[in-house]
Amino acid sequence: MGIFEFFKKNKKEPEINNEEIRILEKPDFTKIDFEKLEDYYDWTLKYEEREINLDLNFETESTNQSKLNQILEFVNRIPEFDNQNRNYIKSDFEQDVSMTSDYLNFYLDELDENDLADIIDLKNRKKSRNNLLMEQLNLIRVGIYPQASYFGTFDYSIDIDGEPCNQLLVLNINQDGTLHNITWES
Repeated sequence: MGIFEFFKKNKKEPEINNEEIRILEKPDFTKIDFEKLEDYYDWTLKYEEREINLDLNFETESTNQSKLNQILEFVNRIPEFDNQNRNYIKSDFEQDVSMTSDYLNFYLDELDENDLADIIDLKNRKKSRNNLLMEQLNLIRVGIYPQASYFGTFDYSIDIDGEPCNQLLVLNINQDGTLHNITWES
């Protein structure tokens, strides 16, 4: 066997990653003076085919470059955290007491069949209506709170008539991405 046959024979097939690759536009942090912080900064960023709002919320008047680097690292991981959050949502949905179930049931209770049909395929018998609604959750905002008991807030909503509903499924996560809590806000 020649050397080329050896490499052809032992060539590993690339692993297929089933996780969707999501691309987030990066915010411009150059206007942040970490010696004279404002309490609130915000950006509108492209994420996938949508836009999300990103805001930074400070409770102190100054910070340091190290803390800003931690914030930037967190921002860079938003697509990863979004995927992880969707797993948290699914897991919460499967619990006996579930904020996600309550949130999704709100839509099922409040929307008539015509409005619901604009959001999900009512003829789909392979998945429950709750699961179909869960697939329609869109990340619409990420808030970062470096001094809070959690580091980031991820707001998810379902579009009605092409706009996010004011009912939000909110995941608060720690800086490392671990779940702090899930809540429902309006």
